[in-house]
Amino acid sequence: MQKIKLMFEFGHGTIWDSEPFTGKLMSGIEVVDIDPDLELWNRQCMDLYDECYEFDSHGKGCYFNEETLAKNKKKLLCILEQIKSRLEELNDNNFIIEDKVIDELNEVN
Repeated sequence: MQKIKLMFEFGHGTIWDSEPFTGKLMSGIEVVDIDPDLELWNRQCMDLYDECYEFDSHGKGCYFNEETLAKNKKKLLCILEQIKSRLEELNDNNFIIEDKVIDELNEVN
């Protein structure tokens, strides 16, 4: 059975695998990869998460700003719920969803 991972990584959409910096879906599951809503939401999550990275900031080459993540948390959770709901609609028992983001976000203050 195929697996779709939901996870955060700079420059990538939340749905793995996706093309870096574009959010184009490349899961290998056609019904998922061609869904325009999933691609849009994937890109939105990528943009919101990437906002948390600052370069040449706080005395570091790359700094992850937890305050920005907290500010974006509500939007990210809303989009992630849309993604999960849509994936469940499309799933005909051909893949499982491995969510590595919801719990991570729920821990953010």
